[in-house]
Amino acid sequence: MLIIFFRSIILYILVLLALRVMGKGEIAEMNCFDLVVTLLIADVVSVSIENNSIPILYSFAAVTGITFLQISISFLSLKNKKVGSLLSGGPSILIEKGKINQKSLKKERITIDELLEQLRVNGFFNISDVSYAILETDGQLSILPKPSYNDIPKKEYKHLPTSLILDGVIMKENLSMVNKNMHWLNGVLNAHHIKSVDEVLLLVLDGYDKVFIQKK
Repeated sequence: MLIIFFRSIILYILVLLALRVMGKGEIAEMNCFDLVVTLLIADVVSVSIENNSIPILYSFAAVTGITFLQISISFLSLKNKKVGSLLSGGPSILIEKGKINQKSLKKERITIDELLEQLRVNGFFNISDVSYAILETDGQLSILPKPSYNDIPKKEYKHLPTSLILDGVIMKENLSMVNKNMHWLNGVLNAHHIKSVDEVLLLVLDGYDKVFIQKK
């Protein structure tokens, strides 16, 4: 028991030093490569804590090697953009000029529901307020609002902005939630010269009963 206690303290200090050596940027901007390194270090340390038969020097060597590899590749990425792009990828534009980029969504395997959720997390409940949304390499969503966003009159919402059609599927429960019916929805589609629901990628009714609609 006492051996496990002291091994845990030593390994904790080792991991702490490794993270400090790798730099704050590696912790703050966790891309795919950084995540793999973190998981490897965690796995090496956990095995050493659980198995006393493994010399602690083995763990020290493994963590030191992984840390050295991380620093070397990070330095190489700074010097060579192609290496950095290969390891970390590049940012993806999910919304461009107010329109959802379907190719980027498919490439990043992001559903429209997930995109709308991330917009809400960032304080944008109306997709019509967004000019650009960029998925950064660390998974964060950067949003550029439309120029008119800050000029919107501050009046009470009638209801929450609600998705009524997602990728060709009518959300009937949401339709009832905002006190609308199929007759109203068909009228909206006809007004936008849309013959079939299958043509619609997204239709959202914002808090002021204004419609945002994008075809596939």
